[in-house]
Amino acid sequence: MKKYLAWFFLVFLISIAVNVKHEEYANKTASDSRDDSYLVFLYDAPKSKYYSPDPDDKAAVWWERGYIFFGWPSGTTIWALVITFAVIAEQTMATRQASQNAGEQLAFQKEALRPRLKISSFTKDTFKEAMSGEWVFVSMKISNSGGLPAYGVVADTWIEFIRGERPYKFSSLAKHDKSESPLNVHVGSPSGFFIPLHRKLTDEERYAMGHALGTICFRVRLTYRAFSDEVHTDEAFMVGLDGMEHIGEYSNET
Repeated sequence: MKKYLAWFFLVFLISIAVNVKHEEYANKTASDSRDDSYLVFLYDAPKSKYYSPDPDDKAAVWWERGYIFFGWPSGTTIWALVITFAVIAEQTMATRQASQNAGEQLAFQKEALRPRLKISSFTKDTFKEAMSGEWVFVSMKISNSGGLPAYGVVADTWIEFIRGERPYKFSSLAKHDKSESPLNVHVGSPSGFFIPLHRKLTDEERYAMGHALGTICFRVRLTYRAFSDEVHTDEAFMVGLDGMEHIGEYSNET
């Protein structure tokens, strides 16, 4: 609104200026000649206001034109248009701003309410059981930190024993599984599932794991819907002596 007031004030100053200069030229013309032939308007008005300037006097001609457009009362139409356009522009800007604010508020609410899934906890001591020669599987829980439940969550998992030292890289040998039935994860109520290796570790693998020359690594990709969008949560971990350690290279969220 401030910029419209500035333009209004500028036009007001121009109006004052053209009125003053027009009056000066009109009075000068009136004092130089008493001939009424310079009256060019169809309504009765003081002679000092309306006159035909000398065509050779360029300044007088331009001030006369300015008076017609901006002066009082001949410029009232221009003034009315300026005010009308200013009001329309202000209303348009207000409507656009309100629409933009509403869109931003809706986007903020959707972002706050959308489900957000992540692996929240592990419920099995995989390291000790793998080292003792038991069948290997990782049990975990998915939690939802969003505002709405996540329905129809599909879990893709990969698990393998990787030899070597850190950082560990997954290979094409990773065993892939996909959840047979979609999961529903409610806010404040984690859902559990597990990833099986479907075998025991060999003696060589247990030796490597015990000497930090290899370990069990697994990845989880959760696919679900956040309103109309399909989103993903990717997380990866390695089995360590003190629990699961996060592998950030393979982690992502959309």
